[in-house]
Amino acid sequence: MPSSTLPSERRFPTFAVGVVLVALATWAAGACYTLRVNPEIRYFVGTHRLKHAWAEKMRREHGAKLAVYGGSSCEFSIDCGRLLEQHQMPAVNLGRGAGMGASILTLAALQELCPGDTLVAAIEPGILTEPLEPPALGVQFSFAVGHTEWFADPVVGTNSLPWPSALLALRPGGYHTFTMLGKLARRQRLYRYQVADLHPSGFNQTPVRMPVDGPAGHGGHLSPDARGFLRALRAWCETHHVRVAYSLPWSFTPLDRVAGYQKLNAAFLLEVAEFLPVLKDPRLGAYTVREHFADTGLHLTEVGAAVRTDELAEQLKRWRLWTAAELRPWAEANGQAK
Repeated sequence: MPSSTLPSERRFPTFAVGVVLVALATWAAGACYTLRVNPEIRYFVGTHRLKHAWAEKMRREHGAKLAVYGGSSCEFSIDCGRLLEQHQMPAVNLGRGAGMGASILTLAALQELCPGDTLVAAIEPGILTEPLEPPALGVQFSFAVGHTEWFADPVVGTNSLPWPSALLALRPGGYHTFTMLGKLARRQRLYRYQVADLHPSGFNQTPVRMPVDGPAGHGGHLSPDARGFLRALRAWCETHHVRVAYSLPWSFTPLDRVAGYQKLNAAFLLEVAEFLPVLKDPRLGAYTVREHFADTGLHLTEVGAAVRTDELAEQLKRWRLWTAAELRPWAEANGQAK
């Protein structure tokens, strides 16, 4: 009896297998580029090592230490060498790129802490007013430094990221690809910041000067994800005997926008204070000296960073905190309080 199966149906699916193999090879090449070649990831891996070395040095030589972390506004604004030399406060700057997301930034900082330390979360408000699923940069950084548990099994914050999603995040995006090609064509530096610019304490400065604008806007209210995240962070710190507080980053703010920006920030801090103590910075994040910013409205120059660092030191020494009673009139005046 003749077979009912056609010859074409019995053939090995060569084309389909070929497509799969090409896709896997393309993904592998992209992942290799991301983890080994991408100048942004190489920068963050290099600074990660230096920051870890300084944190270990502070632990060995001084015992309890201060750790300040957040996005790049933290890395370029808090001079922890100055905190040690001028204020006798052993400290490490654990600031990194805000594009890593709040969860990865936090988990990378927590690994450097010991009982008795103080943690200052100087996370940009814009990160905390959005959903907190780890973005591609955070996943790539986690892979590059060998801490995949930061997205696969986080001890604080967001839900775990599925492995298929994490692996797909290793692909270089289209924007990154075209940006790199453009820089190569124009023979420009592939990444603006250099590990060599980093101070031993983790504080960074850049010689680049660009026109800055501001202030850095945000939604004004914590996202639902951020509320759960801050609650979990507070619980982790209590369990591990780490004192914690939030410090609002400074943003360049033109004089005619100071009042509105301070009111927006007060509403935001009023919500943060439900979960973390908030250091009392009377500027409420609005800093008006344009010349004290480098290449963005969140990156301070060395002079501006000295002002920010000294004021932070005084807040920490006295443990000066905002109260809800002090923040609420600001927020209500702006119609922002919930």
